[in-house]
Amino acid sequence: MATLFVDNLTVIDFSYLHATRGMIGESWIVDLELTGELDHAGMIFDFGLIKQQIKARIDECLDHKLAVPTESPALKQLQLEPSIDLVWHYPMGTIHMQAPPCSTAAIQVTKITRANVTEWLKGQLEVVLPDNVTSIELILRQEDLGTAPYYHYSHGLKKHDGNCQRIAHGHRSAIEIYENNTRSRYWEKMWADRWDDIYIGSREDLQRTQYIEDIPHLVFAYTSSQGEFNLTLPEDHCYLVDTDTTVELLAQHIAEALTQEAPSRKFRVRAYEGVGKGAIAQAGNIKKAFY
Repeated sequence: MATLFVDNLTVIDFSYLHATRGMIGESWIVDLELTGELDHAGMIFDFGLIKQQIKARIDECLDHKLAVPTESPALKQLQLEPSIDLVWHYPMGTIHMQAPPCSTAAIQVTKITRANVTEWLKGQLEVVLPDNVTSIELILRQEDLGTAPYYHYSHGLKKHDGNCQRIAHGHRSAIEIYENNTRSRYWEKMWADRWDDIYIGSREDLQRTQYIEDIPHLVFAYTSSQGEFNLTLPEDHCYLVDTDTTVELLAQHIAEALTQEAPSRKFRVRAYEGVGKGAIAQAGNIKKAFY
């Protein structure tokens, strides 16, 4: 018997529903261990096939999706076919989503945690493991940001050709802000607090304001290549921008907002989209993207 490991196999960027916080954008790094007998080539599993099969299966199951704990009392309605129709009640209001089935991961748990999603994913991966593998271990972990400010945000990119078009997926993202070439924890914390557990929506996709039990909610909708998407959330958990919500445009938005709040100063914003990727904007203009 031998054990093979792959650190940083992939990053899962997704959102999930929480009984008190509502919709939370998240990014989990995935580490993998496989134990089993060596095959005819002296391997447990070819590294190239791990990326092709295991990483692809993880992405298919959860990446860029909305994870729904189906046993939670906050879930009031869930239809899975022919399209998703779910209603979620939490203290701030109601979340109502209608979307193609590919946009959602229904998990039979009372709440989404790294521990129970790990066990669920291990079960999903069994179909792609070769017979010589006897056990699989997954570690789902957040990026270690130390004391650096970060925020959880959800969004959808209707013009994207891939899975980013799904209206409710998200990220846990760090932010770096430099004021006159000096890093400013004051501005970083302000934006981290401003975008804590937020849904960032484009005004172009906003259909109307709807009152549910006297609470104002915003209704977003668009059609993209995967189908029709509709999402209703409490207004207090939404942040509207005049553009699409790509990380390049969000970095630009933050930089421009900062120059309005402190017009005599120069700002450089390094905004992340999950782990290890993002965009840089300076004084309201995109400088470059890094990936």
